[in-house]
Amino acid sequence: MYGALLLFDQDFIHVVSITFTSVLLTELLMVALTIHTWHFVMVLAELASLVIYIIALAVFKSFFDQAFLLTLNFVWKVFAITGVSCIPLVVLKCIRMKLRPPIYSKLR
Repeated sequence: MYGALLLFDQDFIHVVSITFTSVLLTELLMVALTIHTWHFVMVLAELASLVIYIIALAVFKSFFDQAFLLTLNFVWKVFAITGVSCIPLVVLKCIRMKLRPPIYSKLR
């Protein structure tokens, strides 16, 4: 969160847009990383969460700056914050799988 403060503008509505979008994408990625066996309903739930958030961005115009949401500035800040929060966990998961593989992979 402290790293995100460096990327924010002076406008509070931009802070809200960047933060909420990054938190949502981070949570969706974390759920996706913890699922071992995907099911159609899980994919629908992930997509529904994303679609509902996008609809909320369009409906609640007083909370989100519509013009800012369509700028490259918004997109790179969201992806930077989401990447900084997710990449270390993905790396740790890969290291853990390499050092302690599951039993079924050892049997092959």
